[in-house]
Amino acid sequence: MKRYKTVFRAYFAWDFQQELNELDRMSQQGWQLVKGGCFHSRFRREPEKRYRYQLDYRPGIDDMDRYLETFREQGWEYVNSTFNGWRYFRKAYDPALPEEEYEIFTDRSSLTEMTRRWMILARVLLAFALLMAAVEGVLLLMKPRLPQMIMTGTLLFEALVIAWGAGLMGSKEKREKRKKNAFSTYVFLLVLVLGFGSSICLMEQRYSSGVMYLGGVGDGSATVERWGEFDIPYKDNYYLSAEIRAESSLTLSLVREETGETVYSRNLETAGEELPYLLLEDEPVKLERGSYRIYLSDYYGETLAINWSID
Repeated sequence: MKRYKTVFRAYFAWDFQQELNELDRMSQQGWQLVKGGCFHSRFRREPEKRYRYQLDYRPGIDDMDRYLETFREQGWEYVNSTFNGWRYFRKAYDPALPEEEYEIFTDRSSLTEMTRRWMILARVLLAFALLMAAVEGVLLLMKPRLPQMIMTGTLLFEALVIAWGAGLMGSKEKREKRKKNAFSTYVFLLVLVLGFGSSICLMEQRYSSGVMYLGGVGDGSATVERWGEFDIPYKDNYYLSAEIRAESSLTLSLVREETGETVYSRNLETAGEELPYLLLEDEPVKLERGSYRIYLSDYYGETLAINWSID
């Protein structure tokens, strides 16, 4: 029979009592905790022993020795701490002792103080998530795009779960009535990873830009054409901007390569001064996935330069 085993489980902070129940059950089966963690725990096979476990949330302890000594005086053995401030303790189990002997918080005020410490962290996380959602929401209103839509929705989902959890953490009655779903924590983490990851990936894919300088292109004809090429990775709203120096008016068009369809066209006028700027600022265009070219046509000048971008 193997001596050690690792169990992969994740718990919300407000489900700490469910985690303690699981540790007690493992101990009864002969598996004693060696190292507790946020996403997995390590156990050693010791069937001759049995413990009851407790958790304390106390990040940033100044005097760790004094903190641990306080628990040792009450019969609690320190197991380990997690990176985010949860401390694992255990005490040898004696069925003859009353259940109160295995309560790490001997009064309601002590438990309230522990939950208060976590609520401070929850409020910070909630405020940050709401602030970022507001920023992404403003960007979404300014330029409706799929990545901002996904990011805003993910941040609001995160804020909702934190707010819900804070309500549970602040009420012992609600925590005790809640039934633990073994997959809820993983679903939450999966939604965050997929939401943030897909939004970032989509933003990285969409940026295209080009710089062209075309000297002496005019020949007195209205059909002179020069273009820039770019690919669109997925269907969405895109925003075309351009800065053009030209001697006369011209037409700027977007043409889809696969079909030859002109999906956007605009005539840019100039007053006729020497190489004035023609500006096209964030013109919205809904594009399908595919390859596109920027065409410059109906131009009678000789010198032409363009900086363009689409995002």
